Amino acid sequence: MPKKNPEIIAKNVRGEMVLLNPLSGKYYGLNKVGCAFWEKADGTRTLPEIVSLLLEDFNVERERLTKDIEDLIKSLTENKLVTLD
Repeated sequence: MPKKNPEIIAKNVRGEMVLLNPLSGKYYGLNKVGCAFWEKADGTRTLPEIVSLLLEDFNVERERLTKDIEDLIKSLTENKLVTLD
């Protein structure tokens, strides 16, 4: 289950999320889908549950959205912004 790193500073700027990892000093940007994922990555939902919730808000095929979110999670975990429990 994806869970946000509690040390990350997140700010919504015009529909996009800007994340700051204070340990590395690096900034990261998320688009609208990434922003919606970030808001749902609380450690209580599985990837399929998050994808189902996102499908309610975005007009995209499940397969495509799942692949995009998997790629996003890979990037976020590599940069220590999200953990997988």
